[in-house]
Amino acid sequence: MVAGGQMEHGERAGHLDGDGAQPALRRRRRTGPGSKAASSAHWLGQLPYVLALCGVIGSLPMYATAHFRKGSALLAAGVLFGALARLVLPESQVGMLAVRKKWLDVLTAVALAVAVAVVAWVVPGD
Repeated sequence: MVAGGQMEHGERAGHLDGDGAQPALRRRRRTGPGSKAASSAHWLGQLPYVLALCGVIGSLPMYATAHFRKGSALLAAGVLFGALARLVLPESQVGMLAVRKKWLDVLTAVALAVAVAVVAWVVPGD
C-alpha cells in the first residue's frame, strides 16, 4: 500500500496491508423465509411428495405380513399418484417429485408403477 490508502501495482484488496494487519472478514448470514406464510407454502409444496411416499411406506407392512399383491397394488398406487401430481401440478408445488424434466419424471414413474402392478398380477400367490 502506498501512502494515502492507494494500492500499488500487484497488490490485491483483502490481503495483508503494509503494517501486517489483516482486515476483518465478515460472513453474510443466510436469511430464512421472511414470513410464516412463505414457510407454510414451502411445506405445502412438499405435500404431493409426502402423500406419494405414504403410499410407498404403507406397502411395506403389507409385504411384511405376506400380502404381496395388496402391498404391490398400494406401492403402484403411490407411485402413480406421484406421477399424476408431477403431471398436473406446476413446478413450484411438486417439491421433491421434480427430479428431471416433467415428461421424463412422469414416464419413469408410470413405467415403474405399471411394472410393479404387472409383476404383482403375474406372480402366483396371495
